[in-house]
Amino acid sequence: MKREHAEKRESGGREAERLPKIRNIPLYAYGLFAKLVGAVLFAVIAPVTALVLLIFRILRSKWAVFGRLSRTLITLSCRLFICLLRFICFMKLKISDEDKKKLKGLRSAIVVANHPSVLDLPLLLALVPNASLVLPPGRRFLTGLLKGVYPAASSWQDLLGGCRAARAQGGSIIIFPERCLTPRTGTNPYRRTAARLSRECGCDIQPVYIGGSDKYGLGSPAAPFAYCRSGRYLYELKLLPPLLLADYAPLKDREASLAVTKKIHDEVSAEAYLSDYRIV
Repeated sequence: MKREHAEKRESGGREAERLPKIRNIPLYAYGLFAKLVGAVLFAVIAPVTALVLLIFRILRSKWAVFGRLSRTLITLSCRLFICLLRFICFMKLKISDEDKKKLKGLRSAIVVANHPSVLDLPLLLALVPNASLVLPPGRRFLTGLLKGVYPAASSWQDLLGGCRAARAQGGSIIIFPERCLTPRTGTNPYRRTAARLSRECGCDIQPVYIGGSDKYGLGSPAAPFAYCRSGRYLYELKLLPPLLLADYAPLKDREASLAVTKKIHDEVSAEAYLSDYRIV
């Protein structure tokens, strides 16, 4: 036990050594204040959205209508949240008009991305219309509230059925292959969930690289009372070449899922080094 604590302290020390110096102390102080304001905004928007979802569910006529209305509401809520964060100068968003148009026009696709911060999901939900996320297992209230809106990962069959239903309605699925926040240095193992769903549901995969500034304070390791040390948080989104299902059709299921997962990691890793000189 003592050895584990010593290793954690040593790891934390190495992490602190790699942190850039604070360039502008007044800007850093304002960033901490803006972070608090952002937390308050989320604490207001999230319960209001949940309440409206509950009303939708009580008054629903059909599950398909309820799901479509709920996804639209969540998309609008995420857009409002991101716009407010940009308005208070907490973050900057950089994405080309061409990529924004492509994300807006995505239909029945699986969107995969690296996961450097807690804002990645609302950002993608704001940019991809009618998009779904995979509900994690073990959260009964969340799963119960969003039943019929997003597929749940309680079992593979439930997940597969939910993804097929979303695809039938023209919706896209957002998946982070790492299933947890990307560390500031290095990466986590990529899971094969996106590749398996792509083959089972007949969806192409659209990789997205989320780059920009260091996400210290919003990512891993957790630092709730920290802000970006090099200025404002910058989110730079780039669409990578899509992975077409037909290119992997001759392979067997396991071979195809391994090849697709490796291709996703290779594309994200190459763009990370090219754009931000990061090795992931």
